[in-house]
Amino acid sequence: MCLAIALPLLPSCSHPGPPAKSGAASAITVTRVDRAVFDAASGKDPTLKPRCEAWTLNDKQVANYFAAAREYPDGTHDAYYWLPCSIKGRLRAGGQDWEFEINAAATATWTRGDSVRKWGCDAKACEPLVLMMPDGNNP
Repeated sequence: MCLAIALPLLPSCSHPGPPAKSGAASAITVTRVDRAVFDAASGKDPTLKPRCEAWTLNDKQVANYFAAAREYPDGTHDAYYWLPCSIKGRLRAGGQDWEFEINAAATATWTRGDSVRKWGCDAKACEPLVLMMPDGNNP
């Protein structure tokens, strides 16, 4: 179900194709997790800012998010919503260091130089880790 606070932010969306693979590399080490940041320039709903600022994830929760998430090499094809709130940090997976950003609407990216990996999570395990879960983007 879609949260009312995000309705003004929601674009029309289509359903994605199947994801490339489920879950991140089984062994990731989270080395830094920053505080949630609210993008005031994009966030038009004033009720979201305090929820964003109160949203926190620890190292284990970040690892759990990526264990449950699915990688979408070509992006999420508008299968997920977007909120002006995210948590950034750093992790190590497959012997490589990555910068990550988890959006409060259950999407994420890993970035290393010019390499970008995109993730989305619709698994029940992600529900307590984000502020908004995907709902098939049905109005």
